[in-house]
Amino acid sequence: MEEVPLIKSLEAKYANEAVILGISVDINIERVDRTVKEKGMTWPILADGKGFDGPIPKAYRIDGTPTLFVLDRDGRVFAKPGSAKQIEVSLQEALSRPAQP
Repeated sequence: MEEVPLIKSLEAKYANEAVILGISVDINIERVDRTVKEKGMTWPILADGKGFDGPIPKAYRIDGTPTLFVLDRDGRVFAKPGSAKQIEVSLQEALSRPAQP
């Protein structure tokens, strides 16, 4: 949660070029909704209430939080930064690559 302000600033800066998407592994959907509202998170947050057993965490092998990914223009995982502080460099690199035909 301490990185939310940084993610908010990246969302604003790259609003026309990239999409921020959150995946919650919380089992309590009401808590997710409350946190999103309290923190002013304006990006989509996927939450199915199944924790780490949900299909998305399993598909991306999410085993802890936060787990961060930068996807390229083709929707492939480009980088897996260790923190939000490292996202911008990976994001700039991914955006500089053209989409594959």
